[in-house]
Amino acid sequence: MQIVDANKETWTLARGIRQAAVIAAIMFSALGLYLIVLKWRGPFGRDHITYIEQWDAGIPFEPAWVWAYLIPYLIGPLVVGTLSSATFAWFIRRGLLLIGITLAIFIVYPTQTHQRPHVPGTDPTARLYRDMVEIDEPPANAAPSLHVSLTCLLAWALVRDYPRWWLPGFIGAVLVWLATLFTRQHHVLDVVTGAALACVLALPWPVRGRGQDKGVSR
Repeated sequence: MQIVDANKETWTLARGIRQAAVIAAIMFSALGLYLIVLKWRGPFGRDHITYIEQWDAGIPFEPAWVWAYLIPYLIGPLVVGTLSSATFAWFIRRGLLLIGITLAIFIVYPTQTHQRPHVPGTDPTARLYRDMVEIDEPPANAAPSLHVSLTCLLAWALVRDYPRWWLPGFIGAVLVWLATLFTRQHHVLDVVTGAALACVLALPWPVRGRGQDKGVSR
């Protein structure tokens, strides 16, 4: 299969694999830096809890959403592999800037979420949730949510190349954001600030599919 983007660029499997590999390396490097900052500055966030009762009290705890929370680590590289070269470069530049700004915020002003509930049981969901919580202790680096902001930026990148995919793209992003809330990884304030940061870095951006650019053909 060949995919031609708005600039008549032919998509190739080799380029797709290369882009997916680059973003996977960046994602896991960012996760490593996040965990380093977490262990260093996390304990200092105890005085800055992002829980707001009026916003967060009614949100249910649903540990099964851990699968939706972690799925960007699998789907993200696959989506990035389909992007045009121009949008891939756009996403990488803004993604690295976003990661740098977020980690700087975590260092300067560390925040925490409430302690997450214990999930008993030996089923895959319970084990996966406990493993995630064990790695992500203390529950710090809350606002802005890096998980939310990178997912939001990826949705913008997808729409940049595929304008007609805006609805499924942003539905997917919102489902991930809900997963951060239902699993108690984040609170509403973390989600709002993470999405806002991504939108600030994403805009303005040239809209494809208008004028001489007629979109994507397959």
